[in-house]
Amino acid sequence: MKKIILALALGGLLIFSGCGDKNVNNKNSNQKNNNSISQEVKKDGEKHELEFYDTFDTVINIAIFSDSDDFANENLGYAKGRYEELHKLFDNYKNYNGIVNVKTINDNAGVKPVAVDKTLFNLIKSSIDDYNNISHKTNIALGPVTKLWNEYRDLYESGKTKEEVIKLKGEAIPSDEELEKLRPFIKVENIKLNEDTREVYIDKGMKLDLGATAKGFATEIVAKELEERGVKSAVISAGGNVRIIGKPVDGRDNFKIGIQNPDMESENSIIAVVNVTNTSIVTSGDYQRYFDLDGKRYCHIIDPDTLKPATDLKSVTIIKEDSGLADFLSTAAFNSTGEGIESLSEKTNSAIIWVDKDMNLKMTENAAKYIDH
Repeated sequence: MKKIILALALGGLLIFSGCGDKNVNNKNSNQKNNNSISQEVKKDGEKHELEFYDTFDTVINIAIFSDSDDFANENLGYAKGRYEELHKLFDNYKNYNGIVNVKTINDNAGVKPVAVDKTLFNLIKSSIDDYNNISHKTNIALGPVTKLWNEYRDLYESGKTKEEVIKLKGEAIPSDEELEKLRPFIKVENIKLNEDTREVYIDKGMKLDLGATAKGFATEIVAKELEERGVKSAVISAGGNVRIIGKPVDGRDNFKIGIQNPDMESENSIIAVVNVTNTSIVTSGDYQRYFDLDGKRYCHIIDPDTLKPATDLKSVTIIKEDSGLADFLSTAAFNSTGEGIESLSEKTNSAIIWVDKDMNLKMTENAAKYIDH
């Protein structure tokens, strides 16, 4: 899955949007040109910013606040390099010379176990642990199902009509029968891990898709490493994942993050503003990667129970220190009911803000303290 941040220059406010990639729906494609991070003019520091598009299929923008050009630029370059390395490692679409990645595991489904890098092994293991201990609504074994829905979405996004899609695929959308045939291949318990050898084995017909957890996991790695390198104030905007290091250098106690209104036609682009520091904010929504058909929206977030795009929410935002866990939770929450969201919040001590299908703004009790009034 993957997630975009729309951060527009509005004084000291960052406008935060979720769940898209650089190939967003044509209706919203003009928004990607506005992706940037901005803050008020600094009195005690200076913003150094780098934006790039070639990792995790999204726009990544990193702003480091420092009075040293050399220090900031060196760390921006380091962060970009790490994103490039982690992108290749977590990629389930492409093979890279000399790199054993998710695509390598999928290529060997039902053939043999694959020994992987420690970082990739830890991502897979943490995703499985969170599935077992927190929620089954984020499932990294959902690859065969997400692949099928992506094929249909790509056709509609390319401009194909319903009739043309039916001619090509036999159906306007995946049929229940076609989806149910894939259910035996999405069982997380059939991902076999050997912690001694760091080997991963999946059954024939299975396909890992780490889109719901990989970018958050990578963002947390980059943030932690920047902190270890001495970065005191920074904002990483990685396709729906915002990771804040420290606080603003201009004397303010918090960064203000504006959460994108899921109603993209509304004159009010912000549905809520939160005050946060040294934490992560991750949003999932139905308004960036989707196709509309016969008056119904089909977003890219697939419910593992129904095997169909989730429909109960318009967006959900997680506030949690760890960006990897926040990424996992944003998908789990988007696939949940209000009661399920409350349960997720209590279980993980996460603040959650969501917009239901009727555009009602709701939040867990512990999220109220972040809201800017």
